[in-house]
Amino acid sequence: MYMGVVGQEMPINDRKRLALKNLIKEKGIVFRHVKLSSKIESDYYYDVKRVAFEPNGMHLLGELLLIEADRYGAKSVGGLEMGAVAIATAVVLRSTMDGRYGKGINGFFIRKEPKEYGLEKKIEGNVVPPVVVIDDVLTSGKSVVGAIKALTNEGYSVQGVVVVIDREEEEQTPNELRQNNIKYSSVFKHSDFKPFIEEKLKKNQRV
Repeated sequence: MYMGVVGQEMPINDRKRLALKNLIKEKGIVFRHVKLSSKIESDYYYDVKRVAFEPNGMHLLGELLLIEADRYGAKSVGGLEMGAVAIATAVVLRSTMDGRYGKGINGFFIRKEPKEYGLEKKIEGNVVPPVVVIDDVLTSGKSVVGAIKALTNEGYSVQGVVVVIDREEEEQTPNELRQNNIKYSSVFKHSDFKPFIEEKLKKNQRV
């Protein structure tokens, strides 16, 4: 059990955040050269989807994302496929567990292209205002802005955006959420993992 100040236990949400941070370090950071959707090239990749489909990871993500989404008064959460599907599901499930959120909040996801058959919908699930858009990793925010535009086109107003990790890449690419004055928050920032990543990269260079 973690003890911060001598004789004082770390608050439960801080313990869960630390547990998720350690799980991301263990399973959610891939060290290889990749090109991101924003066209930025990087020697590491945040693979939050892998964490989201790990049982403990799904519970932790659901808990911590729900806390952030609740700051915007969310009654439904969702985002663009595929990054938002698993984490939106985690949030919806967590919201039903202890009665703090009534019967729970709803979830949805946005297709990159509408289906060409059936109901031909672009937005799947249940969009209930107030709406919060969620995503796994924020780099430029372009895909999130696209999700917001899809919701706006259907007559919904988005209260805010919550992401698992903000890569803090504004030196390499504009942050479109800031540029469009869209409120957003993140469970983690790249700076939370930067010392760990830099040490790993140094070790890899020495091998």
